[in-house]
Amino acid sequence: MATISSTASIRDLISLMLAHGITRCVACPGSRNSPIVASLAELDGVELRGATDERSAGFTACGWAAQAQAPVAVCVTSGSALLNLHPAVAEAHYRHLPLLIISADRPASWIGQQDGQTLPQPGCFGALCRMSVQIPEAAEEGWHRNRLLNEALLELTHRAGGPVHINIPLSEPLFATTEEPLPTPRVIRRTELARMNADEETELLNTVAACPRRLILLGQLPADAQVPPSLAAEKAFAIIGEHLCNTALAITQPDAILGPEPDAAMSPDLLITYGGCIISKRLKTLLRNNPPREHWHICPDGAVVDTFCNLTRVIEGDPAELWELLSAFAEDGDESYAERWLTPVPVPQFPYSGMQLVGDMLGAMPEGSVLHLANSSAVRFAQLYPLPADTQVECNRGVNGIEGSLSAALGYAMGDSRPQYIICGDLSFFYDMNALWLQGIPAQVKILLINNGGGGIFDYIPTPDNPLVNGSHHATASGWAQSCNFEYLSVHSEHDWPAALAALTTPGTRPVLVEAFTDSAKDAAFFKQFNAQY
Repeated sequence: MATISSTASIRDLISLMLAHGITRCVACPGSRNSPIVASLAELDGVELRGATDERSAGFTACGWAAQAQAPVAVCVTSGSALLNLHPAVAEAHYRHLPLLIISADRPASWIGQQDGQTLPQPGCFGALCRMSVQIPEAAEEGWHRNRLLNEALLELTHRAGGPVHINIPLSEPLFATTEEPLPTPRVIRRTELARMNADEETELLNTVAACPRRLILLGQLPADAQVPPSLAAEKAFAIIGEHLCNTALAITQPDAILGPEPDAAMSPDLLITYGGCIISKRLKTLLRNNPPREHWHICPDGAVVDTFCNLTRVIEGDPAELWELLSAFAEDGDESYAERWLTPVPVPQFPYSGMQLVGDMLGAMPEGSVLHLANSSAVRFAQLYPLPADTQVECNRGVNGIEGSLSAALGYAMGDSRPQYIICGDLSFFYDMNALWLQGIPAQVKILLINNGGGGIFDYIPTPDNPLVNGSHHATASGWAQSCNFEYLSVHSEHDWPAALAALTTPGTRPVLVEAFTDSAKDAAFFKQFNAQY
């Protein structure tokens, strides 16, 4: 029975090295790295070579990697020992050799405190490494540690390949061991569609065949992103998104289908994700708490994106190639699972509130419009309602910040002749109000500004009731909008709204800004009540 370190980060490192086929290592002497080396030495199938001089060890590993045509690790102790690998790392970088640098380290709290053999080790090789990661020590950081290790080990051979640095802080005691077998780790694989061979195609199709409940989940995408209808009609994939996915085939109101307490049976066997951010917390909770058997994420650059904490494969390349493969060769799936996502969604009815105003405007927009949404409340309110046909949706969901919502929308609108609708909250508007000052804003721009006197989103989530947190204010857009040559209308009640809605949906000679004043507390109460029911 092998006696292995009981330290969680060492056990996770070694189990994933083995899972990724990394079984060769050059070991250097030292105390901090000794539990790693001693654990590797206990394992059958692991080849260890010793080298006292780290400079020599690095080049020994380079030569071994070139001969074996496979990744080779070099393991060093903390401090200046690591810096002696720099020449070998440079060589590996320019020769695209899969050199894995494993450096033991002191805990981060001791760096720069005149403790022995300490210096800032993460990132010390700069641009010469394809990736440099520091592995968290805490046992409860298991998911984060697993993702970082998978990501780093995949990068050794990604595309042209090259050196990767894994830094592992280790607290004392260093030498606690156990005879318990290594954990069975979650292994993330990468499939490069451009290089995929027949065996890899077969592996993907066999996985699909073993997963009858199938879900394609689309994040934010440009308007030209499409999924073939045959995947839904013939292969029984449920295709889900939100308005930001800009895909007519997708079911775009998943929250209303899932309800306030999502059924675990709605989680698929196979989840395929593509695109940017997902807004829905219900979807995130469902998929994190009820992990699919397989989760594939399609990413053109092959990045590891593990939103739901259960990623198993990165699909690198053009998603059209995967859709074509599945459409042509995948076995049919479970139709009853796909049908569960076809539940009719009620159109919500609210009293005078931000939600009612958004719903009315979306319902009155002409087909073929472009809808621009600010973050926080605006993007969530819009998600409650269906959209007119051929509506394109844009939003700054890369980072999900409130800044720049108006500027981005107007920058888009000035190059597009379609009707342009913008919905934003007051903090987003006033943060970016200088956007109205831009020259050449076209007449087809219509802005609905929901002014509830602060950050309304903070009434929906647990935060201190404090004006410094909520951004409370008494500002109005009236003077600024009119001085920037916008047609301005204000709405204070349901009686003012019909005329304002007509201005928003009727072509005119100037851009329009409607500022609707609502009660933040009432908006939050209506929204919470609706979410408790649907």
